Amino acid sequence: MIKIKNFFKDKLIKDTAIVFLGTSLTGFFNLLYHLISVRLLSEEDYGVLNTLISVMMIVFIAFSPLQLTLTRFFSEYIAKKNFSILYSVFKKIIKRIFFFSILILVVFILFKSFIASFFKINSLYILIIGLVITFSLFSPPFFSFVQSLQKFKLFSFLSIISSSVKLILGAVLMFLGWKVLGGLLGLLGSSLVILIVFLIIFGKIFKKEELPVELSPIYKYFLPVSLAMISFTVLTNIDIILVKHFFSPQEAGYYSIAQMIGKIVLFLPSALAIVIFPKSTQAYVKNEHSFSYLYKSLTIASICGGVVSILCFLFPDFVLKIITGKTNPVSRKLVSMFSLAMIFYSLVWIVINFLLAVNNLKFVKYLVCVALLEGCFIYFFHFSLEGILKILLFFSIISFLITLYTGELIKPAVIRKI
Repeated sequence: MIKIKNFFKDKLIKDTAIVFLGTSLTGFFNLLYHLISVRLLSEEDYGVLNTLISVMMIVFIAFSPLQLTLTRFFSEYIAKKNFSILYSVFKKIIKRIFFFSILILVVFILFKSFIASFFKINSLYILIIGLVITFSLFSPPFFSFVQSLQKFKLFSFLSIISSSVKLILGAVLMFLGWKVLGGLLGLLGSSLVILIVFLIIFGKIFKKEELPVELSPIYKYFLPVSLAMISFTVLTNIDIILVKHFFSPQEAGYYSIAQMIGKIVLFLPSALAIVIFPKSTQAYVKNEHSFSYLYKSLTIASICGGVVSILCFLFPDFVLKIITGKTNPVSRKLVSMFSLAMIFYSLVWIVINFLLAVNNLKFVKYLVCVALLEGCFIYFFHFSLEGILKILLFFSIISFLITLYTGELIKPAVIRKI
């Protein structure tokens, strides 16, 4: 009983629970946004909205490693109590993003007619997407700052309020007949609210004196982080792309249904990665034992994923029916193996975050190679859906072992530190 009480009092557990709740609600609101959009809009209008969101997401891919990169350096400054450097770097990054976002907005303004004619849509929509991207580019440094301070309640609050504004504003405007424009204005409101709330809470930062700081270490770190994130994205998504290419629409649909369950296993421990990143960085900088965070996170992720995987093995029909509302013989065969593969990939994601946090980048080149190999194996040996899943499971295990080994995490000295 005492051990159970201590478990729930553990700071890592409490912070992870807060972030998990925040990310879960955010994901739920985002899902509701799409479900409401598809019901309030015609097929043609929803197609337009979905296309514009896809364009926006493609732009965001290039900036997605920025949050992880900045969190690493901000956490280091905080650990060393170099708050003047922290504020100066933050302000300098914001200035760079400001000028870059203006450049992006100008490009959208100049080429809005061309882009609109390419997609056969209203040019006003292109302008609004340009504004959404412009304001959204400030989110990575804002979230990095909050994450580095380990203010996880505020981190979750910002995520929830952003997604809820998108849902409520978008749904109301679409219901009132604003159609695609209403959905886009929901996105714009979502990006603006992050900016407004952050300035209200941390606006004093911009009044502090700015010291001369060098950003080149941040730029150098950005590349391996980008490669690691892209490689992980390929490892966990290339299968569905190639299945869609090589198999019939019906088979691809069955595979996608099973994949949805697998992605739940992958999503469950994502909050752990958000929490351990700044904690591990600050412990590493202070020469404290950072490995305990990795050990606890891997244990929790294994337990959570293991429970879901056991349910998938024992009651595949029940799990499919509860989550997707439908079941079929093909998905039933795939779902258990899918959940098992995603357990290992969830562990890989935690290890990646830990290694990046402690500035151990040796694993990156090997992870890139594994991602390329997985894609090649699926491309040349796509004999059946089960065969592809076996390849996915094999490379999930290989990825986990390689990140542990190349990150020097399975040597006896390291285990003793844990």
